[in-house]
Amino acid sequence: MPSLLRRRRSCLVDLHGPSAEPFRTLRLALDIRRERRTGNVVVVTSPNAGEGKTVVATNYALVAAQTSQSVLLIDGDLRRAAVHTRFGLERSPGLVELLADSVDIRQYAHAVPEAGGSLDVLPAGQPIPGSGDIVSSRRMGEVIRQASENYDLVVIDSPPLLNTVDAAGFAAFPGVDVVIVVDQGSRRRPLVKALRKLELLEANVAGIVVNREGALRPYEY
Repeated sequence: MPSLLRRRRSCLVDLHGPSAEPFRTLRLALDIRRERRTGNVVVVTSPNAGEGKTVVATNYALVAAQTSQSVLLIDGDLRRAAVHTRFGLERSPGLVELLADSVDIRQYAHAVPEAGGSLDVLPAGQPIPGSGDIVSSRRMGEVIRQASENYDLVVIDSPPLLNTVDAAGFAAFPGVDVVIVVDQGSRRRPLVKALRKLELLEANVAGIVVNREGALRPYEY
């Protein structure tokens, strides 16, 4: 039986091929900068849509799981959920349903055994209005805290920073580090605006990643 990962969308890297190396570099860059990290939750966002944040979030989580640490990938983009399609999952039930429930987070997370490590994926859940208010809610904070206590690493695919308030909601929670993904062709101004927005929130920016035609380049911040 062929690997399920091979039958999924091509945005997932081949863990045994060169396409995984840029994400291993990103993993290493974040690991060696632990002194600038505030916890084990990484929010991956971008100034605007279409800069590759979901590709970075999914593959970073996939590669991180190869180090024998338990990893949870959460689709926090409740407006334009995409993580579930990368892994061949249904969008619902997921994060939205978990927020309305009080069960253990693993009741809604899907294990990805073919990843060769310990990776769970929590889809976004059913579409709902007012996602910005939900992201900033106390219950969301409880879910993130529970996730950080039960997993070695939590990766959240967040909406873009400049389009909605959702990303700011994730970034404002304690113990959260932010990674900003920018496309190499993007202008400087949106990135500066995104950084200023995070600065006002007193969010911790762990780094900036430039998406260069499928290759990642971590930048110091």
